[in-house]
Amino acid sequence: MKKLIFVAGAPGSGKSTACGLLKKRLQGHLIEFSDLREWHLDREWKNESEKEEKMAFENLVFILRNYIKNGYENVIITDLKDSKVQELQKHFKPEEYIIVSLIVGDDEEIKRRLVERNSGYKNTEAAMEWNRNLILRSPFPNEFKIDNSGSNPGRAVEAIIKLL
Repeated sequence: MKKLIFVAGAPGSGKSTACGLLKKRLQGHLIEFSDLREWHLDREWKNESEKEEKMAFENLVFILRNYIKNGYENVIITDLKDSKVQELQKHFKPEEYIIVSLIVGDDEEIKRRLVERNSGYKNTEAAMEWNRNLILRSPFPNEFKIDNSGSNPGRAVEAIIKLL
């Protein structure tokens, strides 16, 4: 098992649902990066800035190093922007983590999920573009992409378990 399991993807890709199921399945610990950011972000993300993103990410790295130091495994982390996912290799050894990026093959499904869910993030155009870019870009080191289209989050969780 990996110490750190990063579940990435665009808003509406099913990260929160999959992570909740994964936490139960692995009896792991779940850290939603958005919770660290909420200390200084309003619900609509109107005051988002590079400074707050950097500070929240530094706090996350500190917390995760402490989990590793204390022997924890199956720490699940979600809600990182793609730019922060790329930085993980600077902070952790390859054997300590895995990145699973959830992608959705249909823009309309991303849009539907964002409209139906109770979340502050409602920028459907940005989410669809994020998802398309994630599909097209080359994987980062230790990253695996899983198609989370459809309404079967358990299938994505099973695919993640097989990677571990």
